[in-house]
This record gives sequence, C-alpha cells and structure tokens, in this order.
Amino acid sequence: MKKLILMTIALLSLTQAFAAATEENTSGVDRYAVYIGSNKGGKGREQLLYAGSDAQNFQKAMAEIGGVSDANSYILIDPTKEAIDDTLNKISLKITNSQSHAKRSEFIFYYSGHSDENALLLGDIPYDYSALKAAITEVPSDIHVVILDSCYSGNFIRTKGGQKRKPFLIDDSSVVTGHAYLSSSSTNEYSQESDEIESSYFTNAMITGLRGAADASGDNKVTLNELYSYAFNDTLSKTESSKAGPQHPNYNITLVGSGDLILSDISSGEAMLSLSKDAKGKFIIRNAEGKLISEINKVAGQPIFMALPAAQYSAIIIDEYSTKQGYFILEKDQIYVLDQNSLTSIKRKSNRVRGNTSDDADDDILPIDDLDERKPARRGSRRRYDTEEEISVISIEPSESSESSEEKSESKKEDQFISFFETFNSRNMTYFHMSAVPGVSITGGEKEYSLFSMGLVGALDTNVCALQWSNIMSVTTHNMIGGQMSGIFNTAGQVYGVQAAGLFNTSGNVNGGQFSGLFNVGKKVNGIQTAGLFNVANEINGVQTAGLFNYAKEVSGVQIGLINYAEKSNGIAIGLINIIKDGMHHVGFNWDSNGMFDVFLQSGTKNLFITFGAAMDRRDIFEKYNENRTVILYSGLGTELRFGFSSLDFEVLFKSVYNQDYMPTTYQEFKEFNFASIMIPSFRFTLNILSMNHLDLGLGLSLDIQNKGTNDRAFDYTYHRWGSDNGETNLYPAVFLGFKIK
Repeated sequence: MKKLILMTIALLSLTQAFAAATEENTSGVDRYAVYIGSNKGGKGREQLLYAGSDAQNFQKAMAEIGGVSDANSYILIDPTKEAIDDTLNKISLKITNSQSHAKRSEFIFYYSGHSDENALLLGDIPYDYSALKAAITEVPSDIHVVILDSCYSGNFIRTKGGQKRKPFLIDDSSVVTGHAYLSSSSTNEYSQESDEIESSYFTNAMITGLRGAADASGDNKVTLNELYSYAFNDTLSKTESSKAGPQHPNYNITLVGSGDLILSDISSGEAMLSLSKDAKGKFIIRNAEGKLISEINKVAGQPIFMALPAAQYSAIIIDEYSTKQGYFILEKDQIYVLDQNSLTSIKRKSNRVRGNTSDDADDDILPIDDLDERKPARRGSRRRYDTEEEISVISIEPSESSESSEEKSESKKEDQFISFFETFNSRNMTYFHMSAVPGVSITGGEKEYSLFSMGLVGALDTNVCALQWSNIMSVTTHNMIGGQMSGIFNTAGQVYGVQAAGLFNTSGNVNGGQFSGLFNVGKKVNGIQTAGLFNVANEINGVQTAGLFNYAKEVSGVQIGLINYAEKSNGIAIGLINIIKDGMHHVGFNWDSNGMFDVFLQSGTKNLFITFGAAMDRRDIFEKYNENRTVILYSGLGTELRFGFSSLDFEVLFKSVYNQDYMPTTYQEFKEFNFASIMIPSFRFTLNILSMNHLDLGLGLSLDIQNKGTNDRAFDYTYHRWGSDNGETNLYPAVFLGFKIK
C-alpha cells in the first residue's frame, strides 16, 4: 500500500512537471522584426540625419525589453525596395519553418525616413503603400504591427484612425490575431526630427515609452494602447509650436481575441531607474557621451520605472522653482532611485529671445553636455522646420549682478564660462590633484572635480576645470574645461578648450581644438581638429585638417587633407581625393573648337571642387604612334551654381603641355628646365543646360591666357582657332560641347 501511494505521488509530480514544461513552451511569443532607416529622400528632398540611428535605437530597445532576439531582427539602412522585399521573404520563410511551440508569432515593421501621400520614398524609388501593405500582410504571423515615422504616413492607414484623433482608452486585454498600424503623423502632416534630441520626435517618444514612461498601469509592462497614448501626447506637446505645425500620431488597430498586446517588459531590462511617486518636473536623462536618452514630464502621484542599460548617466531635473543636475550609475540587476536632493542646484533667470528656433523653452535651459552654449535647435526634415514665435527661455545666472545690457553683451563669453564653472560643487573639488599613475593619488585625493591635475605617468580625473597634464596619458571621464595635455594621448568625455597630445586624442563633444601628432577622434567638434595622420568626427563646425585622411559625417566648414570623406558637407573640401556623399563625383568628356578631346574628373562639394583632366588632339587619339603627339594635363578648382534644372560651373585651371620634342631626358636637363614655359592658365565656364540625376549635358567657353616671353612654348605646341598674339597678354577662346556622368 505504501509503495502504491509513493508511486501515485511520483506520477502526479511527473505529470505536473510535464504540464508545466508544456505550458512554458506554448505560452511564449515568437517575435520577428525589420527596422528600416532611410535618410535619402531623392532629388529635391533634404537628406535626413537621424533616420538610420532611429531604426538602430528602436531595434536596441526591442532587443533589450521587447522580446525580439538578434536572430529575428533585421536592420536595413538606406535599402532598396528589392532589399525590403527580400527581407520580408526571409522572415516569412523563417516563420514557416519555425519549430517553436510558441502560442503565436508577431511581426513588427518599423520605418523611419521620407514618404509622401502615396508611398515610402527610398531615395528616388517609391514603395507604394498598397504594395507595401500587401507585402506585409503576406508575412505569415498572427499579428502584424506596423510603425511608420515619416511625413504623411497617415495615408498608409486610409481607414479608421486615418485622421487626427485623441489617444484611445487604455485596457488590459491580450490579443490573439490581427494588425496594428501606427503612424507618426496624419494624412497631411509633416513628421519632424530634431538636432537637439538627435532623433525624430515620434520615435524618441516611442522608445522612451517602451522603456517605461508609458506604463500607466504600473505593472512594469507597456501595452500597445499605453504606448500609443504616451507617444501621441508627447509628440504633440513637442511639435505644437513648430513652424511645421502640430504633429498628430495616428492608428488603425484591428486586434481580436481575449487580451491586450504587451510590447515591452520593463522588468527584463539590464538595470532600472526609478522616479519616485512624489517626484515631479521635467527629467532629462543623457548617457556619458551626452546623447539624450529620455525626456520625461512627470507629475506627482505615480512612480515611473525606466529600463536602461547598466552605465553612467547624467540628469537634469527642472521644476517650478529650481533646476538641478548631477550624475548617477546604474548597476546591472539593480534599481537606482533618482533622488532630487542629491543633485546640485543651478541658478537661472528668464529672458526673452527673439528669433530663437526652439520649440520648447525648457529644451534650451541646460544642455547637459554643453551648459556654456546657447544653441538654437535645428529641425529636421521629415521635414526639417524651426519655430517662428517668440519663446521664453531660461538661462543660467552666474551671479546677482546689476550689469548693464551692454556690459553683459561685452562679457558674454566670460559669463558663459562662469556659468559652467558654477555647475561644479566646490565642496567636492580639489584645487591641485597629483597622481603617480592613473587612480593612484599623491595629493589631492579622489574628488569629483579638480582645478589642476598633474600625473607623473598618467592623470585620471572625473572633471577638470583648468588644466590636466601628464607625461604619458591624461584621462577625464566627464568634462574637461581648459587644457588637456600629455606626451602620448588624451581622452575626455566632453572638452571645452584644447586637447594636445604627441600621438592621439579622443573625446565626445569638443568646443575648441584637438591637436595631435597621429590622430584625433571626436563626436562633435566646434573649432579645429588637426592631426599628422587622420581625423575622425561625427560633425565638424570649423576646420578639419590632416596629413593623410579626414572623416566626418557632417561638415560645416573646411576639410583639408590628402583624402577627405564626408557624408554631408555644407562647406569645402581641399584635397587630392574628396569623397563627399552629397557632393560631386563627376566624370566628364568635352570636345572643343580647337579639335581637342578631353576627359576630366570633378570631386568635392558644390561650393568648391577639384578638377583633374587630360586632353589630346582628336586625330592623335587613334594613331598608334606619333613622335609629335602633344598631351595636355590640367588641374584646378571650381564652383557650381544651380538654378532649376540647370547649373553653371566656373573653373580656374592650370594646364601643362607635354611634347617629346622638348621634355628633359636627364636629371641635369630636368633641373634646368623652365616649367613655366609649358604652363597655360585657363578659365572654363560650363553651362549644364540639362542636369539629370546621373547625367549633365553642357556647352561652354574656355579662355587660355598667353603671357609673351613666359609660356610661348606651350602655345607653339598647341592649336588655337581663335585669338591674337599682338599684345603682351593674350586671350585664346574656345567653345566646347560635352557631358558629365555623375
């Protein structure tokens, strides 16, 4: 009997264990997602800056807390229509062949980029909404979630929810099948991105909501309804004063079943930030590099938990009476409660600013990574717009002073430095910090702020206010104000001054200069970046010069180097090879009235490009050998003026005329040779009467200049149909026809 009882208990235990295992295998959800970022909008549309990074950040959030594994995630940056279709087919095949016992599958389609009333715009190629909807529907998942962050994206919906709507009510159901379409704007609205938050407003709101700000029920889970409600209100509040007008996110949700769709589980995050029930105000959270992570307007009465990666962060809290800032560290598997009382207060005052381009006054209060600057926020295009109203902004007040407005204007730079200096807590500052090696102090102790820091081998500080110097390396983990110098390398979070090193410098944002013998790396450089070998930066506002290579994503200024690369340039590039993605990369062919045929290469920006070319008499091209063959090599600088479908190129060229008859054959002859005698200064004007996407058809005029007694030999060996040699300086015109491939 006893054995029978024991066997019965064992059997029941095994049955329960099997049932639990079966339930676990069948209660989960398989999620698949494609994240698309398309900065290119085609000819006539402004290049976006953050569509690609928006897609990557959305993928990161869904991987961390949204249950989409890396194996089931696909990121496409500036894809073609064919690449999107291929990816959808891969996901369909993967779902069909899945051996998972999950109770359902879900597919998420995210797009950030350009669109119009009828289609997504992938460069110059449209992807029609109806065709896209059909392709998404063919993915064999139980649920389809489509999120479009682009202009006029409400047209994708075109049914219920396709007009401006208030957020719908929040419930606690959990769906089984159907679709959910969310768009960043209505059918006739622009979707906007911002340089201040380095993202679009809608995607930034969605990611902040997914990480916990949208959890209205307080159950550490964010449902589809909660996320839409949060994104609607947050996007609208940040765009209602923009020049483009308020932006109203839309929805069309047809989900059937017995429950709600949970999009993120906050408790599964690597670490959690807690904003207490009583906390209130605007909370601005940035990472160690100064990038905005979340901006939350919190009211008292409801705690907020945010799922974030374990790392170091900075925070600014703005309420009705004060502004505070500080730093905190999130440890893995821990909850950090952000205590407003532990932060440092910053004085402020209200000013009226005419022509300010910020949509939200508080956004310009205290940029966490750049408190000493008053930067207007630029708006991006999906479209890129600014506000045009007068806006009241709050600035930092360094001291109680009765200076006149003229005196304040004259001392603006000094006031800004003092304002930043005041953000440091003098109670936690050492005036002289000396260390043997990084982390081993001789004097000064380990405090958060150092006025002067010196290292025998290396120096390590959190913040430096004046000077950091060492024989080998200098490291500032946060803000470096003044000078950072070392024999080998420097690294800093943010630099407000100068970095100078024998080998290399690295930093986040730089307001000043980076100088090194080998290379520099910076995030955003406002000033000068100079290196013996190469420079790397996300954004340059100033000068970037290197002996070999310069790289930048965006340039507003000058690049000088042997090779220059930029994704977007509003300045000039001076180098042997200039690769500017939104610039000029043209190969051209001309045939002129002197019977010369030439081929040339133009590279650079429309403001300033470099030309290299070669020309020969058309009859000599097809002859196998001709001892009297003359070859002209030339180079120069040019600029392009665009108007409508046409453009005008103006170039200053220097031609060298080579013929075997007179070229030196020995080293002595080479030393004595008069190269000025074979040089021809020339001007070239080209009217590209029809400028297409990849082809220009042009006609033009060239003017060769002869200086009697200087370059006669060059003219003796070249034919000029028109012109006279009666004067000391003579012009020889020629007309030409040609085309450029670009």
